[in-house]
Amino acid sequence: MQIICVGDLCCDLIVPYGKMQEALRHKEIRKAAAEELQVNMQCGGSVGNVARHLGRMKARPVFITPVCRDALGEYLISEMEKKGVDMRWAVPSKMSNMYCVAVLDKSNERTMFCFVPPWADYPRFGPNCFEGIPSFPGQILFTSGMAFLDDAQNNAAVLAFFKERKAEGATVVFDLNVRAESYGYEGTRKQSMEEMIALSDIVLGSGREEFCQVTGKDQIREAAGQLLLVGAGIVIARDGGNPIRLLSDSLDQIFPVKPVKPVSTLGAGDCFDAMFLNSISLGEDIFTAVKRASDYAGEYISHDRS
Repeated sequence: MQIICVGDLCCDLIVPYGKMQEALRHKEIRKAAAEELQVNMQCGGSVGNVARHLGRMKARPVFITPVCRDALGEYLISEMEKKGVDMRWAVPSKMSNMYCVAVLDKSNERTMFCFVPPWADYPRFGPNCFEGIPSFPGQILFTSGMAFLDDAQNNAAVLAFFKERKAEGATVVFDLNVRAESYGYEGTRKQSMEEMIALSDIVLGSGREEFCQVTGKDQIREAAGQLLLVGAGIVIARDGGNPIRLLSDSLDQIFPVKPVKPVSTLGAGDCFDAMFLNSISLGEDIFTAVKRASDYAGEYISHDRS
């Protein structure tokens, strides 16, 4: 089954602030130590990260994303293609891609900042962005809340594409990924994401900060149930090291999470999404897909990748 990812691609700048503070405190002056503390630049974006993981899994995902063909855009496209992502249908953009700055504390926990220089923009889709994209047999379409902005034209274009492909029989998977602290969650964005939830066969999300933000409910179980009432087919709720809950009209099941010692939780949700998508694309049942995704994310965050 062909996986089509639609959404954001940006440049991530990883700032090892906590490690730098420790080095300064210990008066570490070796040249090798200084090189280890440089800001790291890599491809980012929630859907971009998922597509990159899928590429490593040899799933050959199609990635539809706005990209400016400047030096940064060429770098992003090249890096994605090196990881096995099909970038042929990237959407030309006049504005450069934005940056996300992840500042890591001494425990490697992140604080995220959006950085949009005057020559850049948030990733935006227009009315003609999805023209000419072939229909694939057994399509799985994936996006996240990061594809939705306070921009009615962008949101309408994304929704129209998903509605068209769902009418053709595609499976629609949506990760809430609200990021309200950076993108807000009101007005046009809120309304469009609610429409996307109602359209989705499977909705994924992480923690109270996402589920409760979207539904206004205090508990994840209650919030997940509210998404079913909105129209979601299946809801899969992650909650850090706590059990994962799978909820539908006929199911209410929890999956224990394998204990790990996380080095950094950065990218855990994207890892989960990628393995989940890969598993269902291979025809595995949803229970197997959830377990494999959980184990993969746990393994990923328990290793130092700085």
